[in-house]
This record gives sequence, C-alpha cells and structure tokens, in this order.
Amino acid sequence: MRPSIRTGTFDWTTSDPANAYITPEGLRIAPTLTNETTSITNAQIEHGHRLNLTSDGTCTGVGNKACAVLSNVTTGRIINPIRSARLTTKGRKSIKYGRVEVIAKLPKGDWMWPAIWMMPEADTYGEWPKSGEIDIMEARGNPPSYSTGGRDKFASSLHWGNPR
Repeated sequence: MRPSIRTGTFDWTTSDPANAYITPEGLRIAPTLTNETTSITNAQIEHGHRLNLTSDGTCTGVGNKACAVLSNVTTGRIINPIRSARLTTKGRKSIKYGRVEVIAKLPKGDWMWPAIWMMPEADTYGEWPKSGEIDIMEARGNPPSYSTGGRDKFASSLHWGNPR
C-alpha cells in the first residue's frame, strides 16, 4: 500500500492470491471487494473504522498518512471499497535497453485506477520524481461520463526532475 503520489488517495493493495495470480492465459490482476475479503463491514468502510497497515506490516508507504486511515462520513474519508494488487520487479528483474510490450484488458467500475509504470531500479538522482518514471498507461475504471476521464481514456507520461 502507498498513497497515490499525484492524487493523495489511500490505495490498499495486497499480496492476497485473490488479487494476483497466474492462469494459462497469463498474469491476472483482479480487484476484490473489501467487505467480502476482510472483516470490514460496509458501515465501517464509511464511518468509524481505523485501518492501520503499519500494525500488520503491510504498509509500503511512508508516514501515518500513507499507512493509516480513519473512515469518517462527515469528512468524506472512507476506506477504499476495492482492493487489488501492486506488483514490482524491483531488485528482481530490470532492463537497461530494449522494448517493453504490454497487452492488457482494463477493468470497469468505480474505484479502479489501473496503471502500468516503469520505475527506476535505483534512486540515483534522488526520490521520486528526480530519478524518473515512465507511465506506460494510467486509466480509470469509471464510465466515459466521469469528470476526469473514464475507461475510454488513458494517459501516458514521463516524470523527472524536481516536483513543483
């Protein structure tokens, strides 16, 4: 888990085999409903539940904002009703030159933000974004009418240097 750098959202990614697995067709990354894969109820998703990923050792972010959330209906802060996987090859596999080809089917539905990023193996020039990032693809699972773009739109981008 880590908060999205650009959106500030609290994303809860897991190592649950229900969220990432291999089939004869290839790698599958599948979302699951929080209320079906945890003991958190719908009422708790919306109000009065503290989720602290530091206590169970699953937080990959830095600081309380990245690792804990208290759902509160008044402030509109809820626990993400969808969980998914975050996969990384850092420290396992990297490329220096070459071509990357991805074939992917994107999910439909609210709370989905599928992304395929290429991050540096080492932070040679400093923390993000100084050492760079290539966003092969980022999209939304929302319908096309969603105000900032739906599943019929995607973006690719490069990040580097000092953030503004």
